[in-house]
Amino acid sequence: MENPRRARVVEVQFLNLPGFHAGAYVRAYVEDTSEKEVAVAEERKRHHVPYPALVLEISDCYRRIELDFDVTSPEARLNSFHKIDTLIRSLQAFRDGLAAEAALYRRRAREVADSKPIEDEHAARRRRSA
Repeated sequence: MENPRRARVVEVQFLNLPGFHAGAYVRAYVEDTSEKEVAVAEERKRHHVPYPALVLEISDCYRRIELDFDVTSPEARLNSFHKIDTLIRSLQAFRDGLAAEAALYRRRAREVADSKPIEDEHAARRRRSA
């Protein structure tokens, strides 16, 4: 049986590196309806515009969300683009914050590792003098 759907976007990416918890992914699918015709229901003279399947699904290892996007009206399209653009900006802001905190954590961990021998030396001196 032939698949009746053509796709503009088919994207499935695993979010974790190998060796980390499995199952986290992002899936994006946008159907290509360019070859579908507008259907006319003769008895009611109604037109049915082909509606594309639009899927944006994000999963971590335990939870899954699927975001809804609508293209059926100018307002719905505006809202859908607002939604995806806001998500992109939020992800970039989160990445920037993550990078800053990762650098701070790395620096602090290095400072702790560098100071540990000094602390051990002080502890040894205290034990000898006691």
